[in-house]
Amino acid sequence: MAEIQGCDIPENLLYDIENNVWVRTENGIATVGMTDPAQTLSGRILFVRPKRVGAVIEQGKSLASLESGKWAGPLVCPVSGTIVETNATLLQEPALLNIDPYGAAWIAKLSYDPQQDLHHLVTGDEALRLYREKIVRDKIQCMRCS
Repeated sequence: MAEIQGCDIPENLLYDIENNVWVRTENGIATVGMTDPAQTLSGRILFVRPKRVGAVIEQGKSLASLESGKWAGPLVCPVSGTIVETNATLLQEPALLNIDPYGAAWIAKLSYDPQQDLHHLVTGDEALRLYREKIVRDKIQCMRCS
């Protein structure tokens, strides 16, 4: 895992950098979560409301609503698919997004067509380069709220 100004960026994930979300794909299931820079910019997450299991979500539409002390808004879905599971732990412990954004704090899992075009997502060295530019440009210094 790379670190840029305190922000963790795992090289093995896919990223929608503009919307600060990550994706892990495996066997037709896309697990989606919020990035470390996003949780820092949001501040302590107070509330998470994912769409319901069975909902069909189009890429670019809201997958969940998030609320913090200084921000409220949607988490944009980076892939089109059907929600097959949501992270129930986040309903009771929304601040887990601030503590473990790439692990225990995933937001939803979607069944998706692996043939869909995911060209807008980046990974590896390209993701690191683009996140480095964004983090430096926006003067982001990541930290964990607990």
